[in-house]
Amino acid sequence: MIRKLVKYGVLVFLGLMMLNPIIPIGDYCGGLISVLNFFVFAGLLGLSLLIITIVDLIQLRRKKKKFDFIPLILTLGFGISFFVIFENKEHKFWTNQTLAGMVLKDGTPKSGALRLYENGSFAATYYHADYSCTFQGDYELNQNRLVLKRDDLVTQTDSLFATEYLLIRKDSMLKPTNENFEKIDIREIN
Repeated sequence: MIRKLVKYGVLVFLGLMMLNPIIPIGDYCGGLISVLNFFVFAGLLGLSLLIITIVDLIQLRRKKKKFDFIPLILTLGFGISFFVIFENKEHKFWTNQTLAGMVLKDGTPKSGALRLYENGSFAATYYHADYSCTFQGDYELNQNRLVLKRDDLVTQTDSLFATEYLLIRKDSMLKPTNENFEKIDIREIN
Protein backbone atom coordinates (compact mmCIF):
# COMPACT_ATOMS: atom_id res chain seq x y z
CA MET A 1 0.00 0.00 0.00
CA ILE A 2 2.82 2.43 0.92
CA ARG A 3 4.68 1.50 -2.29
CA LYS A 4 1.61 2.39 -4.36
CA LEU A 5 1.19 5.73 -2.57
CA VAL A 6 4.85 6.59 -3.16
CA LYS A 7 4.62 5.47 -6.79
CA TYR A 8 1.50 7.56 -7.43
CA GLY A 9 2.85 10.47 -5.36
CA VAL A 10 6.03 10.69 -7.46
CA LEU A 11 4.02 10.73 -10.69
CA VAL A 12 1.56 13.34 -9.39
CA PHE A 13 4.41 15.55 -8.10
CA LEU A 14 6.31 15.40 -11.40
CA GLY A 15 3.12 16.02 -13.40
CA LEU A 16 2.18 19.05 -11.30
CA MET A 17 5.71 20.46 -11.55
CA MET A 18 5.50 20.06 -15.33
CA LEU A 19 2.14 21.91 -15.47
CA ASN A 20 2.77 24.60 -12.83
CA PRO A 21 4.49 27.26 -15.00
CA ILE A 22 1.81 27.20 -17.70
CA ILE A 23 -1.34 27.36 -15.58
CA PRO A 24 -2.75 30.86 -16.29
CA ILE A 25 -3.91 31.78 -12.78
CA GLY A 26 -2.95 35.19 -11.41
CA ASP A 27 0.19 36.87 -12.71
CA TYR A 28 2.57 34.56 -14.52
CA CYS A 29 5.66 34.61 -16.72
CA GLY A 30 6.86 32.17 -19.33
CA GLY A 31 9.73 31.71 -21.72
CA LEU A 32 12.92 29.73 -22.06
CA ILE A 33 12.92 28.70 -18.40
CA SER A 34 9.37 27.36 -18.74
CA VAL A 35 10.39 25.29 -21.75
CA LEU A 36 13.40 23.89 -19.89
CA ASN A 37 11.19 23.20 -16.87
CA PHE A 38 8.77 21.28 -19.08
CA PHE A 39 11.50 19.14 -20.63
CA VAL A 40 13.14 18.34 -17.28
CA PHE A 41 9.93 17.36 -15.48
CA ALA A 42 8.33 15.69 -18.52
CA GLY A 43 11.55 13.67 -18.95
CA LEU A 44 11.55 12.69 -15.27
CA LEU A 45 7.85 11.80 -15.53
CA GLY A 46 8.50 9.62 -18.59
CA LEU A 47 11.51 7.97 -16.94
CA SER A 48 9.52 7.30 -13.77
CA LEU A 49 6.69 5.79 -15.79
CA LEU A 50 9.17 3.58 -17.66
CA ILE A 51 10.75 2.33 -14.42
CA ILE A 52 7.35 1.75 -12.79
CA THR A 53 6.10 -0.12 -15.87
CA ILE A 54 9.20 -2.33 -16.01
CA VAL A 55 8.88 -3.17 -12.29
CA ASP A 56 5.15 -3.92 -12.75
CA LEU A 57 5.87 -6.16 -15.76
CA ILE A 58 8.52 -8.06 -13.80
CA GLN A 59 6.07 -8.57 -10.92
CA LEU A 60 3.37 -9.59 -13.39
CA ARG A 61 5.64 -12.27 -14.82
CA ARG A 62 7.20 -13.55 -11.57
CA LYS A 63 4.41 -13.22 -9.01
CA LYS A 64 1.39 -13.28 -11.32
CA LYS A 65 0.21 -9.90 -9.96
CA LYS A 66 -2.15 -7.66 -11.94
CA PHE A 67 -0.70 -4.91 -14.08
CA ASP A 68 -1.24 -1.45 -12.53
CA PHE A 69 -2.72 0.89 -15.17
CA ILE A 70 -3.04 3.88 -12.80
CA PRO A 71 0.49 5.26 -13.49
CA LEU A 72 -0.17 5.12 -17.22
CA ILE A 73 -3.56 6.86 -16.78
CA LEU A 74 -1.98 9.56 -14.55
CA THR A 75 0.77 10.24 -17.08
CA LEU A 76 -1.67 10.41 -19.99
CA GLY A 77 -3.88 12.73 -17.94
CA PHE A 78 -0.98 15.10 -17.28
CA GLY A 79 0.05 14.97 -20.96
CA ILE A 80 -3.45 15.79 -22.17
CA SER A 81 -3.77 18.54 -19.55
CA PHE A 82 -0.50 20.08 -20.73
CA PHE A 83 -1.63 20.29 -24.36
CA VAL A 84 -5.10 21.62 -23.48
CA ILE A 85 -3.67 24.33 -21.20
CA PHE A 86 -0.86 25.22 -23.61
CA GLU A 87 -3.20 25.57 -26.59
CA ASN A 88 -5.63 27.77 -24.62
CA LYS A 89 -3.24 29.75 -22.42
CA GLU A 90 -4.44 33.14 -23.67
CA HIS A 91 -8.11 32.19 -23.41
CA LYS A 92 -10.14 31.71 -20.26
CA PHE A 93 -12.67 28.91 -20.58
CA TRP A 94 -14.97 30.47 -17.97
CA THR A 95 -15.46 33.79 -19.80
CA ASN A 96 -15.27 35.22 -23.31
CA GLN A 97 -12.85 37.80 -24.63
CA THR A 98 -14.46 41.11 -25.55
CA LEU A 99 -11.46 43.13 -26.74
CA ALA A 100 -7.90 42.37 -27.81
CA GLY A 101 -5.25 44.94 -28.66
CA MET A 102 -1.53 45.30 -29.29
CA VAL A 103 0.87 48.05 -28.24
CA LEU A 104 4.37 48.79 -29.53
CA LYS A 105 6.63 51.39 -27.93
CA ASP A 106 8.44 53.30 -30.68
CA GLY A 107 12.22 53.17 -30.59
CA THR A 108 12.30 50.21 -28.18
CA PRO A 109 11.79 46.45 -28.44
CA LYS A 110 8.92 46.72 -25.94
CA SER A 111 5.56 45.35 -26.98
CA GLY A 112 2.47 44.01 -25.32
CA ALA A 113 -1.07 42.71 -25.65
CA LEU A 114 -4.19 43.68 -23.74
CA ARG A 115 -7.23 41.41 -23.50
CA LEU A 116 -10.52 42.34 -21.84
CA TYR A 117 -13.03 39.69 -20.78
CA GLU A 118 -16.81 39.68 -20.23
CA ASN A 119 -16.46 39.03 -16.50
CA GLY A 120 -14.74 42.41 -15.96
CA SER A 121 -11.15 41.10 -15.87
CA PHE A 122 -8.19 41.95 -18.07
CA ALA A 123 -4.84 40.42 -18.95
CA ALA A 124 -1.94 42.69 -19.93
CA THR A 125 1.00 40.79 -21.42
CA TYR A 126 4.42 42.44 -21.57
CA TYR A 127 6.74 40.81 -24.13
CA HIS A 128 10.49 40.69 -23.56
CA ALA A 129 13.13 39.26 -25.88
CA ASP A 130 13.04 35.72 -24.49
CA TYR A 131 10.00 35.64 -22.21
CA SER A 132 6.69 37.31 -21.49
CA CYS A 133 4.81 38.21 -18.32
CA THR A 134 1.04 38.50 -17.98
CA PHE A 135 -0.51 40.69 -15.31
CA GLN A 136 -4.18 40.35 -14.52
CA GLY A 137 -6.77 42.47 -12.79
CA ASP A 138 -10.22 44.03 -13.13
CA TYR A 139 -11.39 46.86 -15.35
CA GLU A 140 -14.28 49.29 -15.72
CA LEU A 141 -15.60 50.48 -19.06
CA ASN A 142 -17.95 53.46 -18.71
CA GLN A 143 -19.10 55.01 -21.98
CA ASN A 144 -15.76 55.24 -23.78
CA ARG A 145 -13.42 55.41 -20.74
CA LEU A 146 -11.48 52.25 -19.84
CA VAL A 147 -9.94 52.08 -16.37
CA LEU A 148 -7.60 49.19 -15.57
CA LYS A 149 -7.90 48.71 -11.81
CA ARG A 150 -4.36 47.77 -10.95
CA ASP A 151 -2.11 50.30 -9.21
CA ASP A 152 1.20 48.61 -10.06
CA LEU A 153 0.48 47.96 -13.77
CA VAL A 154 2.64 50.86 -14.97
CA THR A 155 5.68 49.75 -12.95
CA GLN A 156 5.20 46.03 -13.61
CA THR A 157 5.08 46.59 -17.38
CA ASP A 158 7.92 49.13 -17.47
CA SER A 159 5.54 51.96 -18.44
CA LEU A 160 4.13 50.09 -21.43
CA PHE A 161 0.53 50.05 -20.19
CA ALA A 162 -1.32 52.98 -18.64
CA THR A 163 -4.22 52.52 -16.24
CA GLU A 164 -6.69 54.73 -18.12
CA TYR A 165 -7.64 54.84 -21.81
CA LEU A 166 -10.25 56.33 -24.08
CA LEU A 167 -11.92 53.84 -26.42
CA ILE A 168 -12.05 55.30 -29.93
CA ARG A 169 -14.08 52.80 -31.95
CA LYS A 170 -13.86 54.57 -35.33
CA ASP A 171 -10.03 54.39 -35.26
CA SER A 172 -9.99 50.96 -33.54
CA MET A 173 -7.69 52.12 -30.78
CA LEU A 174 -7.37 52.76 -27.07
CA LYS A 175 -5.83 56.19 -26.53
CA PRO A 176 -4.15 56.70 -23.15
CA THR A 177 -5.27 59.70 -21.12
CA ASN A 178 -1.61 60.27 -20.20
CA GLU A 179 0.43 61.36 -23.23
CA ASN A 180 3.56 59.51 -22.00
CA PHE A 181 2.08 56.17 -23.08
CA GLU A 182 1.52 54.61 -26.51
CA LYS A 183 -1.89 53.90 -28.01
CA ILE A 184 -3.19 50.35 -28.20
CA ASP A 185 -4.33 49.18 -31.63
CA ILE A 186 -7.46 47.07 -31.29
CA ARG A 187 -7.35 43.80 -33.21
CA GLU A 188 -10.70 42.42 -32.12
CA ILE A 189 -13.74 43.86 -30.37
CA ASN A 190 -17.07 42.24 -29.62
